[in-house]
Formats: sequence, C-alpha cells, structure tokens
Amino acid sequence: MPAKMQDVARLAGVSTATVSRALNTPELVSTETHQRVMAAIHELDYKINLAARNLRTNRTGTLAIVIPTIADPVINRAVEAVEDAAIEHGMTLLMCSTRGEAAREQAYIRLLTQQTVVDGVLYISPRAAPEDVLRLAHGDAPLVLCNYVMDDARTPSVLVDHVSSIYQATRHLLALGHRRIALLSLDAPYYTPARMRREGFERAFAEVDAAPDPALIAEIHQPTYANDEWQATIRDLLDRANPPTAVVAFNDEVALQVYAVCRERGIRIPHDLSVTGCDDSVSGRYVDPPLTTVRVPAYELGQVAVRQLLRRIEQPRARLPRTTLLDVALVTRGSCAALHDNLV
Repeated sequence: MPAKMQDVARLAGVSTATVSRALNTPELVSTETHQRVMAAIHELDYKINLAARNLRTNRTGTLAIVIPTIADPVINRAVEAVEDAAIEHGMTLLMCSTRGEAAREQAYIRLLTQQTVVDGVLYISPRAAPEDVLRLAHGDAPLVLCNYVMDDARTPSVLVDHVSSIYQATRHLLALGHRRIALLSLDAPYYTPARMRREGFERAFAEVDAAPDPALIAEIHQPTYANDEWQATIRDLLDRANPPTAVVAFNDEVALQVYAVCRERGIRIPHDLSVTGCDDSVSGRYVDPPLTTVRVPAYELGQVAVRQLLRRIEQPRARLPRTTLLDVALVTRGSCAALHDNLV
C-alpha cells in the first residue's frame, strides 16, 4: 500500500503540516527538520500527489517559456537560467518553441490563455503583433516579457541593451576609419531587438556626422541563422561594385556565415574585410581570426525575468520595474583592422 503523508510525519516525528511545509516551503522549517522529513520520504518511498496538491493550492507548479528558437545562443542561456530557477522552486517548465512561425505562436497563445495550464508565462523575443501578446498579458497567468516592449503598464519587460550592442560594434569600426559598413539583422515588424539594433547602428554614424548606406543594410525574415539565404545575402553585398569594408552582424552565428563566404572567395579577415558579431559565443572565440563581438548577459536575462515572474506569481499586486535594461560590453579581438588608405 502506498505511503501517505501521515506515515511520513509519524516516521519523522513531526506533524503533517510540517511535512507539507518541508515539501512546499522548505525555507520555513529548520535544516534538521527538513533532513528528517526527506529521509522519511526516501525510506517510505513516498510519492507526492501533484494533482491533489495543485487542486488544493490552485497552482499547477508549472511555468511556460515561449521562445522563437532554442538555437539562438542568447535564448539558450536564458532558458538555462529559467530552468535552474524552476528546479530550485520545485516547478516544471513547459517549453513552447514557435520556430518563428506565426501559426505556432498563435496556437501557443491560445493554449496559454484558454486553459489553466501554467502559473506564469515568460515570453522571450516575441515576433507576434502587440495585440496577440496583449492577449497573454490579459490572461489569468502572470506574464513577463524578455526583449520586447509593449504598451501595457502591468507587464514588466527585461531587455538586453541591443541599441548599445550594435552602437558599440559600429562605433569601433567607425573609429578604425570604416564608413561603408554593412548591417546584417532580422526583418520582423514587431521584433524589438531588430528595431533597437537599427537605432544603435544609425546613432553611431550620427555621432561622426555620417549616415549609413541603406543599400548595405540587409534584414532577413528568418527564425534561424545558418541557412542559404544568409550566405546568398552576404555574397550579394560582397559582389557589389562598391562593397562594404566592414560588416556588423547581429549575432555571432551570422558573423561566422560571413567568415564562410570570405573563405570561399579568398577574402581575408580583417585585411580585406572587418567583421563584428554579437553574443560572445564559444565558437567566435576560436575561429581564425578570433571574432570581435559584444558580450551579452544571456544567463542574467533569464535570471532577472524569472525572478520577476515568480514574484508576480506570489505577490500579484507587487510593483515591478516597467523596464529593466541589461548592459553589454564590446570584446575586441582580431577580426577588425584599420581601413587601408587604398580602400577608402
């Protein structure tokens, strides 16, 4: 016969209420008591009835995280932080990957708004229209947004400073004498990071009383980065009569696509073309030459966002910052060089 909570309490020498606290709010019991309860649970092979507990507490014990793709290194690290927090708080994580497809995104929004399946929703880099995200904000489950800003005072947003990331990379290239600088980014009308990157790119040029060439700004509507369309776009830029002397890629994966095209064309980095990325991925550190990039606080992004979400779950009326902006830092390596006089 399966062990009951009363059996655990009897063996541990505590009340059933203490057993419940040890399982659900261990910070409210002493370390010694918690150890006795856990030892009794192990000895009796006691199984927690999650369905009964959830019915009693009106909680599901589950967080949902909606992402465009797990392949993005920043999103991947942010998800790790959320998963670590979920485990620490005895919760499970429902992963909803839209893969950049509008239909999948809509399906997940319906799931999370029409059924009580989670206690809270963390939405990273949505590409849906504001009215769709607003449906989540008005749902029963608390919502925290990452890398997205919405005109809704109740919904907190945690953002990487993407304006600064591209501004710093572009400013570095401008200081090296480059003016024909290409920007490789994503094209999505509601994608906040894309708008921020464009702003940072233009701001850097404005500070040196110059303007970027619109023909060198390539924005692709793609959920992933390592695909033929990126390489075709890069080839097109490099094949022009007046090609760029430098490239700012919105992440390291796309910057490495520039490396691949340069290898096939015999273009030397940084002698013939300077390249910067963003994310500070491991692969960017060990290519030849090592990639100049921007270090992004990916794990911290997930940490801050899930911390705010858990607080909103526990204290629905808690006042949280409307927007939290996380700093980035330029990492200079060997992929950029001063523009040679004969290339001006």
